[in-house]
Amino acid sequence: MTATPSSAAGTCGVCERLRSALPRDTNWSELLLHVERADYFEMFGLRRAYHIDLAALQAAYMAISRNIHPDRYAMASPAEQAFAMRASAVVNRAYETLKDAFARAEYLLESAGGQNAAQDKRVPADLLGQIMMMREELEEARAAGDEKRIQSIRAEVLEQRRTAQSTVAELCHRLIEQSDDVRDELRLRLNGLKYLNNLLSTIDAP
Repeated sequence: MTATPSSAAGTCGVCERLRSALPRDTNWSELLLHVERADYFEMFGLRRAYHIDLAALQAAYMAISRNIHPDRYAMASPAEQAFAMRASAVVNRAYETLKDAFARAEYLLESAGGQNAAQDKRVPADLLGQIMMMREELEEARAAGDEKRIQSIRAEVLEQRRTAQSTVAELCHRLIEQSDDVRDELRLRLNGLKYLNNLLSTIDAP
């Protein structure tokens, strides 16, 4: 599916139905199919973009979740119960994807026709070299019990991550160009950002 990341906010008709009580004569299998195929941003009435309104996302998620939660269908027919279980899983997955900036960028890229991390594992060569060097410095600082140096390394990683996130945000916006070069560059930068996130997790680990 190729999508436009900066399109206006909109809610798919099926997803809008999930926010209110569903009639018992609903075609549950057909509705589930629509839910499973729904665009995550449209599901919550959001504009396709890297920067989103997280409060609006949570409010929309809560409204839908309350209405399709499996507990609500505990005494319903098997078809309704199956719908609630599977639809809730889809909605939960969509919410978890969009509330996390990294996962959101991955979704924007893949839904715009870009490759996922398993298909393209390249990392910017200069960044990879810097990360390897910082890992070595981190090991030395920990061995020496040099907390000041550890915090200095952490600050360096945070600064590099902020720069990487800014680049990712810009490239997500440029997905509207439908350019292979933009998709490839975004894949490369996301892979690099993942390395920075992992390094930061290593630094913060007890």
